[in-house]
Amino acid sequence: MTSQNITSIAPGNYLHPHFVAIMVFAILLLVCMTIICVVAASLIVVIVYILYDFIYWRVVENSRGLEFESDLEEGVERRRRRRQRKYCRVMMELPCVEYGSVGLETTSRECAICLEDYNGGEPCRIMPVCKHMFHVACIDNWLNVKITCPVCRQRIFNLRNDR
Repeated sequence: MTSQNITSIAPGNYLHPHFVAIMVFAILLLVCMTIICVVAASLIVVIVYILYDFIYWRVVENSRGLEFESDLEEGVERRRRRRQRKYCRVMMELPCVEYGSVGLETTSRECAICLEDYNGGEPCRIMPVCKHMFHVACIDNWLNVKITCPVCRQRIFNLRNDR
């Protein structure tokens, strides 16, 4: 054997030339697979969150909405009862007179609510502030809705202290 046939291998040069290319390809493949897995996991998390949010709003919030609506209805009912008590007090304080009686100061001959003429001896109520006159049934129905005079819109009484 001659020294010319022996090839010397330099230190660090013992890798096959295709081995480096295969390693680079494998690393790139692992990086790409990792990115794909992270993106897929993120999509799954987003889909689960959207489904949870959708179910939460459909089920939980709708039941809360029903509770809120019932609470709202109870509040409306309480206010309606309180307002009804105020109207009852107001109606009891309004004077009731017979149309055509002595000392009756009114210029109108018809009720501004029903637009019918007053008949002699018919019960009417006179507003204490503005002195407008109405049939008892007409003004009582009106006062169940509003606490103002139907003609001039003045408040019947100062109810701020009655709350």
